[in-house]
Amino acid sequence: MGGAGRQNQLRPHGQHGQPTGTSGAGAPVTRRRLAAGGAALGAALAGAACAAPGGEPAPVAPGAVAGKVLFWPSPITDLSRPFWQLIQAGFKGAWPNVELTLDDSVLGPGQSRDDKLLGGLASGSAWDVWQRDIPPSYQQVLVDKNAVLSMDEAYASMPNLKRVFPWARTRSKLSGKTWGVPHGVEFGPIWFNKNVFDRVGVKEAPKTWDQFLALQRTLKSAGVLPMNIAAARSQPGHYYSVFLMGLIGKDGLEDLLWRDKRWDGHDGVIRAAQTLVDFERQGWIPADNRTTAYDVMGDFVTGKQAMWGSVGGGGSAFEAARRANPAFDYDFFIPPAQDAKLKPTAAGGLGNGFSVWAQTKSTAAAIALLDYLMSPEAQKGWIEQLFQVAPVPFKPEDYRVPDVFRKWLGTVVGGQEMGYNVSVVVPAKFVDVYWDGLADILNEKLTPRQWSADLQQQWDVAKKEGRVPKP
Repeated sequence: MGGAGRQNQLRPHGQHGQPTGTSGAGAPVTRRRLAAGGAALGAALAGAACAAPGGEPAPVAPGAVAGKVLFWPSPITDLSRPFWQLIQAGFKGAWPNVELTLDDSVLGPGQSRDDKLLGGLASGSAWDVWQRDIPPSYQQVLVDKNAVLSMDEAYASMPNLKRVFPWARTRSKLSGKTWGVPHGVEFGPIWFNKNVFDRVGVKEAPKTWDQFLALQRTLKSAGVLPMNIAAARSQPGHYYSVFLMGLIGKDGLEDLLWRDKRWDGHDGVIRAAQTLVDFERQGWIPADNRTTAYDVMGDFVTGKQAMWGSVGGGGSAFEAARRANPAFDYDFFIPPAQDAKLKPTAAGGLGNGFSVWAQTKSTAAAIALLDYLMSPEAQKGWIEQLFQVAPVPFKPEDYRVPDVFRKWLGTVVGGQEMGYNVSVVVPAKFVDVYWDGLADILNEKLTPRQWSADLQQQWDVAKKEGRVPKP
């Protein structure tokens, strides 16, 4: 599930031993070096393309780009390995003079992906391209370290990168520049175990908030845990985003992000957090949900828990579980809004994407890879094999997928019509207060109102530093 493992994130101010404002083997990255990196991208692309009529860059000719690209994708599993093999073959056909190598090495004991990324950056031996979340709350730290390449010139010259929706590009924009290529369109409904619903006599998804509350009571009375939250640091934020969309909607969050509406004392901000508290007190989510004592996926598949609110990709983990366990079946619904005046709105947006190392010696080849990963050919693999969606135009009917995922595609095809996952549209330091505050709220160390004041304080700092998102 997208974002489920985001508990070990890169931190500002040089945590993990990496000082802010350095790159490579610790040498300072000056404005001159940063400008040189941008110039290298422009020169690499210009060298492989000619100006088209009207002054627009012409598409880069595949035969004009040569080199080697070392790419670190998300962990390669038995499910994803066939997909990546096809990507390697397809990329070789599209860009015959570029040699693509995938790093599928495992992490060391106690090592997170961000630990490994920081180590590669510090030693000057990072990958040319890596896959990792690219919205501001994640990418800001790498931008501060001058570790990633600005992608604006690539968007102007590469045919498939041009197809990326403008709203998606905006999600990876900081200080007026675009620092990554967004990929995984996220979607946050309430997933449910169909067999559990059948067993307790639930015939249809709730259509009002009162019906949603009654559903929780029915499940608990039947001896089933209605919902659970995975132990990952970001997971309470998934539920919070789901509930917030039903209280203030997409427009309400945009008021907070872009229109100077204040977080502190905000009724919707407070009530969404209070909803989590209320669910915990009713026993609808366990009181110790921040421990690792629960196997949330295992309990969901076996029916010990009925529902799971999670913002992420298209449910590839659920599909893998269904294939391995024929008795398991699942579906989803968008929860009713607590504010009856609002239409049900799924939390969503973007999570993972791709970044290019600012010190790569294979700039044009790296850009070629990113362009191919956003191509219609790659999109077919993303959707049909991994149940993921790139933010480029597509038609759900063009793909052979299970019925549940086809319904998912129909919901996300509009992209911009979905609501937000708060975690990925806020500044980097703000998200720490957001996540850790929700954990403290669930542990009754902090009230929702106190938390809203903490959010506002951090927002004011981010605004002063010019780090708040722009529409």
